Amino acid sequence: MSSCQDPLTESPSARKELDPPSDDQLELSKNKTNVSRLCSLPDDVAMSCMAHVSRLDLAALAIASKPHRSLIVSPEFGNLRWKMGSVEPNIYLLLHFFPDPSPHWFILHPTKRRLKRLYMNLYPTPVSGSSFVETQNGFLVIGGLMNGKPTSDVTFFCCADHTVYPVQPMKMARCGASASLIDRKVYVFGGCWDVADSLNWAEVFDLRTSTWEFLFVSTPKMPFEIRQSVVIDEKEVYAVDKDGQDFSFSPSNKPMFVENGKTDSKPGYRNDWCLIGNVLFCHGTGGKILWCLPKEFDWKEVKGLEKLQYYIPWGYDISKLCINSAENKIVIFWKARPQGPEIMELRSAEISVGERRGPEEWEVWGKIEWIGAVLSESCVGLKLLYAGPAYA
Repeated sequence: MSSCQDPLTESPSARKELDPPSDDQLELSKNKTNVSRLCSLPDDVAMSCMAHVSRLDLAALAIASKPHRSLIVSPEFGNLRWKMGSVEPNIYLLLHFFPDPSPHWFILHPTKRRLKRLYMNLYPTPVSGSSFVETQNGFLVIGGLMNGKPTSDVTFFCCADHTVYPVQPMKMARCGASASLIDRKVYVFGGCWDVADSLNWAEVFDLRTSTWEFLFVSTPKMPFEIRQSVVIDEKEVYAVDKDGQDFSFSPSNKPMFVENGKTDSKPGYRNDWCLIGNVLFCHGTGGKILWCLPKEFDWKEVKGLEKLQYYIPWGYDISKLCINSAENKIVIFWKARPQGPEIMELRSAEISVGERRGPEEWEVWGKIEWIGAVLSESCVGLKLLYAGPAYA
């Protein structure tokens, strides 16, 4: 492997004419020197060294050193970090600031608790209606609206080098589809609008071969518009359609989309379904977080979170709910009232949850572990398109 050239090439006389370097310049110089030394190592040794480096520092290294970027984004390096237990969970967000034409990816800093914008050359990204699937080292962004029409485009946001890559497009243009990952295959249902039929309603993407195939799914009633879905036990998709009817799908079951015969006990707004253990969580209206047991479909409010009503202003609501995978905590985001002319603020809270025995039945209680602002941005408006965890 070719070695990197030392970037500090000025002559001593030239350096004397310059102002003394700042602390930031000294740190940058030190980092570049360390990268130069790393370049002289064999690839396998360099990968072993880099496997211990934090996710944020790896992203910086990938930008500073093109030779090491190829190692950092390689499947072998990702597998090595998994085997060594060096992967870290981080929460990523996709935000659209108006009037900007394209959304931007952000990472939530684990200690500073502020969002950091990830600068990259984005492929054209749908501004709404995309489906998101978390893979081992990033997110697939599937379909959505482009110029007011559904698209078949698929991109992959790689958490290893914070870069967006094009992926083989779907066979059908889709918007608002359900997408779930089971055994290295992504199952996509619906989103075809008025052209859906039993032959094109579903398709599957094989991560091993990077190919799409239509999937004929037998179902007594085709749920053309799936509102929410979640994977249970890594083998079954549990979903609900716009009428509140619940369904389940298992690739090993022929495959069939089975109507379970239950409807929501409390019809209303339910979004961002997430599992912690065997308990299903979502957010409703009025800043409330709800829970139920899968397939029972009897939503109840998480108790002990009355304070959220004071932090989330009237007329606003929770924008997104996701799970901090490392600590099994709920993380929510919401927009605060504008802090001034064209100044938008995004706030967040991290919540731990646990079960308690109530007077008549088991209850789920929550505790706010942290709450505060994670972003202030000068814009006309903002829309949080996605928030989710990824290990990298």
